[in-house]
Amino acid sequence: MMDFELNDTERMLCDTLDRFAMTAPSETGTHWQHCVDMGWHIASVSEELGGFDLGLNGPVLVARSLGGMLSPVDWAREAVLPALLLTGLSLKEPRAVQALEGFLTGTLRVVVAVADAKNRVVLPAALPVDLLLVLTEEGTRVLWQEQPEMTGVEKKSVDGEQTVSIRLSEASGQALSKDLTDRLRTAAHVVAAADRLGAMEKAFAMTLDYCRTRHQFGRPLSGFQALQHRLVDMFIACDETEALVLAAAMAATGERSDAMRLATAAWTRACDLGQSLGEEAIQLHGGIGMTEECDVGRYVKRMMARRPVL
Repeated sequence: MMDFELNDTERMLCDTLDRFAMTAPSETGTHWQHCVDMGWHIASVSEELGGFDLGLNGPVLVARSLGGMLSPVDWAREAVLPALLLTGLSLKEPRAVQALEGFLTGTLRVVVAVADAKNRVVLPAALPVDLLLVLTEEGTRVLWQEQPEMTGVEKKSVDGEQTVSIRLSEASGQALSKDLTDRLRTAAHVVAAADRLGAMEKAFAMTLDYCRTRHQFGRPLSGFQALQHRLVDMFIACDETEALVLAAAMAATGERSDAMRLATAAWTRACDLGQSLGEEAIQLHGGIGMTEECDVGRYVKRMMARRPVL
């Protein structure tokens, strides 16, 4: 039986995340800088390098909170994967040492992306990037792109975010070890599942509150047994996803052999449960759930749009 109790550092991190969620500025462009100021971007980095040494447990807590806030920050792409990749390369790559120093201090904005078969990457159009680390689809090689030009074919994603498709120069890139590739893929899936969990929990909380306040036939919707059963199913979906995400994060932190299997299971189950929960959230809101004025749809769109980087 796994112990899901948080340690003192993790509880302190949760407290600061809760305060940030309550007082976060409406200008979402400042979210990343606040995360850097609080040192959250180095939660997974070892203490020897100045981090919190929380493995994937810390990043999962941050991603979960950002998902519930609808923050534009993609925690895997902008924090977790850059930290893993640069620390893994710094042992044998001189420029990785310099890049890692800039990332740790927050002076260098490092982003990890994956190129498709046509050597293109898709990124948010407004994302400032100092160093772009591009992985192949298999995650076996990395290409360095300093100060990339954010120009290309622009389009909107399902959640309304403006994105740009960038074609890269042909290059073979630097080979990565299988161990590093596996750790990157595991982290990408666990953090993406945590982001989805945060959106699921917020959508459920909004739906529960709506059912408690909306009255029909002289009593609140939450008083009808048929709707109570559906709300319980939504609660169980959040609880099951949380258990899988935490189990996968702890397995990765402990460098266990089943970490990748649990990470894949967490993401796959989060997809299935997130979709069913989102559909229930919209339906239980009634007609207003289909409108832009109802915020629950924004969380459903986030769950549809966010995918593992690798």
